[in-house]
Amino acid sequence: MHTTAAPIPNPTPTPLPSLGATPTGEWTGIRWISAGPVFPQTPTAGTAKGSFATVSVYGWSRGYVGFRTAIDQIPSTSVTMVSTFSADGLHWTTGRPMDVAGLESWVDITQVVEGPSGLLAVGRYPGAACGGPSTIDALWTSTDGLTWSLVRPSADFASARVFWVDGGSNGFIASGILKDATTQAVWLSGDGRSWTTVPLTSPAFGKFALDGASSFAGGYVISGAVLKDSECGQTWVAPSLWWSPDGRSWTRSELAGAATSNDAYIDTTKVSDHALIAIANEWDEATQVNSQQVWVSSDGHTWKLVASPSSMLGNDVMTDGRRGLVVVEPGPGTDGPPTVASVGDDLTVKTLSQTGDVPIYSAAVSPSWLTALGPTGVVILSSDGLNLWLGVPGAS
Repeated sequence: MHTTAAPIPNPTPTPLPSLGATPTGEWTGIRWISAGPVFPQTPTAGTAKGSFATVSVYGWSRGYVGFRTAIDQIPSTSVTMVSTFSADGLHWTTGRPMDVAGLESWVDITQVVEGPSGLLAVGRYPGAACGGPSTIDALWTSTDGLTWSLVRPSADFASARVFWVDGGSNGFIASGILKDATTQAVWLSGDGRSWTTVPLTSPAFGKFALDGASSFAGGYVISGAVLKDSECGQTWVAPSLWWSPDGRSWTRSELAGAATSNDAYIDTTKVSDHALIAIANEWDEATQVNSQQVWVSSDGHTWKLVASPSSMLGNDVMTDGRRGLVVVEPGPGTDGPPTVASVGDDLTVKTLSQTGDVPIYSAAVSPSWLTALGPTGVVILSSDGLNLWLGVPGAS
């Protein structure tokens, strides 16, 4: 799910067609279908002050999954969360209740990742982050996108602070810190339920800081920075990546152009299950300049510096496992359609033409929109759940 600004609802939705899978060739355009309120509208929140409902939507290889949560806070907090599924983004099932037993409050589903055994949904308590990344507070697994099972992790995993999780054809990977609040850690899982700690003690790591981890066809990649103490007592950081084909033996990757600086952060994102993008932001205190470097890799071990990356790569890249896509709203204070662009495995970005019931952004409309990429195209859902669009791609 990716959040941007709200489109204006079309007054007369197009009749809903039957759809097949997206074309395998290079996408050239998007034809939009306005489906209106097809996303399930239950459960509904109460009418008392402090009651509200939230929605989210995500795509995966076999369809689209959605979540709707109703929160009633008067006279006491009551939470109902349901999941829903669509094979084509237009026709949705009735929501099914999710197990929320033992949770301290409601959670926001902030991420859904796919692995070889199915899906893993990530829940976080709203507003939990304060001066750092928010922890993952709940996990659910599903094999069909509709029925979900709450994960009951082992004591060691439950007591840790897990910040990131990712999935790919190799399995799931999570990263964070152990219960001592100091030791950085990575865990692997084949099914999202049983997690095994990965030792990070090999000489390839040395003194390092952990930023995140990714899983894809080429194996596993850990992102972070190598720490170096200077003679003046300062700590310099060099953005770094480590690769493993199996999660056991790790090799530090060479990053051409990576600069040692006062502060740096590097993040990896899948463009497809066969391509990763790494973006490093480096801060030089002496010059007061922040610089950015971008690399791409097809195997997770060898990385190529991208000389002139598209500025659109700074936005969230969605993937269906075969290709990447970005959806960007107009500039601040501007009304108009979103910009939709495909992202190739070589990070070539191509803007797509748009036809049909094109969603139109308006700064005067308050609900934001949510986007998801799946097997029939890209879904845009208004954050109140009342309006949905499906963008069906065409190929050359």
